[in-house]
Amino acid sequence: MGKWMDGYLAKLGKIQQESIEGGGQERIQVQHGLGKLTARERIGKFVDPGTFEEIGSLVRDNRQPLDGKQRPSPYDGVITGFAQVNSRSVVLYSADFTVLSGSLGDQAAWKLADLARMAGQMQLPLIGIIDAAGERLSFKGGDIGLNGLAQFLRNYSLLSGIVPRISLVLGPCVGVSAVLPVLSDFSIIHRKRGFLWLGGDKQFADAGSAEFHMEKSGQCDLIAESDEEAIAMARKLLGYLPQNCWDKPPVVEMGDDPERREEDLLQIMPDDPRFTYDIHEIIERIVDKGEFFELKEGFANHLVIGFSRLGNQVCGLVANNPDELSGILEPDSSDKYDRFMNFLDAFNIPQINLVDTTAFPPGDKWERMGVIRHGAKLLHSYANLTCPKVTVVLRRSYGGANIVMGCSAMFPDFIYGWPTTEFAPTGPETVVHAVFHKELAKAKEEGKYDQVYNFLLNILKEQFSVLNLGKFWTTYYTVHEVIEPRDTRPRIIKALRALADKREALPDRKRSIKPA
Repeated sequence: MGKWMDGYLAKLGKIQQESIEGGGQERIQVQHGLGKLTARERIGKFVDPGTFEEIGSLVRDNRQPLDGKQRPSPYDGVITGFAQVNSRSVVLYSADFTVLSGSLGDQAAWKLADLARMAGQMQLPLIGIIDAAGERLSFKGGDIGLNGLAQFLRNYSLLSGIVPRISLVLGPCVGVSAVLPVLSDFSIIHRKRGFLWLGGDKQFADAGSAEFHMEKSGQCDLIAESDEEAIAMARKLLGYLPQNCWDKPPVVEMGDDPERREEDLLQIMPDDPRFTYDIHEIIERIVDKGEFFELKEGFANHLVIGFSRLGNQVCGLVANNPDELSGILEPDSSDKYDRFMNFLDAFNIPQINLVDTTAFPPGDKWERMGVIRHGAKLLHSYANLTCPKVTVVLRRSYGGANIVMGCSAMFPDFIYGWPTTEFAPTGPETVVHAVFHKELAKAKEEGKYDQVYNFLLNILKEQFSVLNLGKFWTTYYTVHEVIEPRDTRPRIIKALRALADKREALPDRKRSIKPA
């Protein structure tokens, strides 16, 4: 090798060493003191060993700061590249808080814009690890890089429905950049260190925290107790997702008998429909090995969503939870359901609905919250689903909730009902009071109220029972088959096998328009 190359290699070696050191040992110690990993340590734990290939390591911030003091800015504070995760290729970036507090510089924004474009071209999942103090503002001339940021956000948005996008918020994420985790398909937020905030004054102590965005805004899918747990969650979540919308999710041999009948399912549901049960008890008994990866667990928990496998195949589960608010569909649970089903449809992941709900809640409170508008969004989304979809009605399926949970007239591919299933425009109890109020008033005067009420209620419940309605194939309320609870798992698995090559076309159009 000629001596002329030595100088170039020395310069390159110096730049590479700066990149390895990041913001310097002192800043790294501060990061560790806060219980946080560095940007490179996070990448190292997320990807398969030795597979990370960095791009953009030479990038630096070359603008003049207001105080005239030039600060080191290796890779302009954001490490970008591609790697393998469980032997699958991904594109990823990790903001480095040790470099100028992770603030987003002009060159870093353009680097991220190109990274998003590359993820789309390569059809690979895009993972973002965020620990950053917002956009970098303190430079002469007011050049804050918003043009590059806008390009990144546009490119990132254009990836929607093409490749999975996951954001890990392991530190602050503020300013315009705060929209990134919300634009993502899934967001994981560190319980103590994660902070998501657009701007303005804080009026509540918990505002911006992981709990706030899980329980109040619904913008958090998973809460992690540490960097390591957040990374483990992201790796596990990725295992349920395809590489892109044209690919299929990974098939994993779970070692669970597809013909397994679960006797315990006969004991979970209470004899009296006025009593509740936890839907998780049913989910855990029908999915492979009882493994259910729940999302948004702390938000609108009367509706349960998440990933599982049935017969080794990835499925998205949507289930009403009677143990919480009787499994109603109000605005928050509707939003939770709507976003999840649209993701499943975009990536052709089968949707399994487990139904036991008393419908949308009536009354002034809910009307003011826009219950009609949110319900209309669900109706629109379900009507446009083309992914495999299977409905299993467990007990009650009342009112408009029956429709958006996949009733027969919404054409799920398969709809099954337990013998306990009741279809009704509203609860039988409400119908009795509304239709027979005069008879009940007279019975009350005669001291026979309970006797008359129960007599009328039992007649209606018999009429609303699937064992009666199921006799009429063309009726609005029907099922393809009434099944034993013990057969729920094998029935769903056989349905999914039948749907392996399903094709469903929508009307030819540019796009549909969802209700506001």
